[in-house]
Amino acid sequence: MNSTTDPIPHYFVHTEEGFEPTGLSRNPWFADAVAGGPISALFAHAIEQAGFDPGFEICRVTIDFLGIVPRAPLVPRIVPVRQGRQAQLYRIELLAGAKMVAQAHVLLARQLDTPEFHPPHPHPAPEDVPEDDFLIGASMAGAIRTRPVMGQVREPGRGVAWMCMNGEVVRGVPASPFVKACLFADFGNGVGSATHAHEWSYANLDIGIQFFRMPRGAWLLLDAHTEGAGNGHAVAQNLFADEDGVYAKGTQTIFVAPGSRR
Repeated sequence: MNSTTDPIPHYFVHTEEGFEPTGLSRNPWFADAVAGGPISALFAHAIEQAGFDPGFEICRVTIDFLGIVPRAPLVPRIVPVRQGRQAQLYRIELLAGAKMVAQAHVLLARQLDTPEFHPPHPHPAPEDVPEDDFLIGASMAGAIRTRPVMGQVREPGRGVAWMCMNGEVVRGVPASPFVKACLFADFGNGVGSATHAHEWSYANLDIGIQFFRMPRGAWLLLDAHTEGAGNGHAVAQNLFADEDGVYAKGTQTIFVAPGSRR
């Protein structure tokens, strides 16, 4: 990419009508829909722009997809749910016209100095892992770089990879580590899938992220695996880290269905 002539890859353009999806936001399952990762990152952008009380820290973000999110102008609407002294809860509704197509809840807790309980981080540093094209069809036109540690996308088994995103979620707005973390939280069902992609599809119905702290740095790690009971749904279990350690854990509810055999 020539930085002097080419625009930075981005998922949305902010207009008077809302956030217009670009072609890079396309859903891999439905051509006229927006993928879950860009939606998750758009919610994170809305959270950052909301101006919540700086004395509170984000400790949980959950996202529910309420059906196919169309490639149409999207408008986030923030609704206060709880305004307590120790915790605050907000619902963010994502509207396509008059229809709510996705919603997020963000839970914030008052910041206090407390003992630390660090989870283990048995992963190599990103500089110790060679760069490779790990994300099949989801590299954001080359803006997302990867350093795979274990596994392979669309192949069964645990997957571990460092990821760096040099694009923008909203054109003209640099993406923070928090926004990038919410984008990568959608990747667990692909990075750590339990089935072959050509045999079984595994679209996620939701995303849940429990933050220990906010992520830091350019390279973020995803360690993912999927478990299920053979009854049409499963759970992708995700661990998120940066070079300083684990910053979050999360899950995705996976809808498992017969895939298109090639």
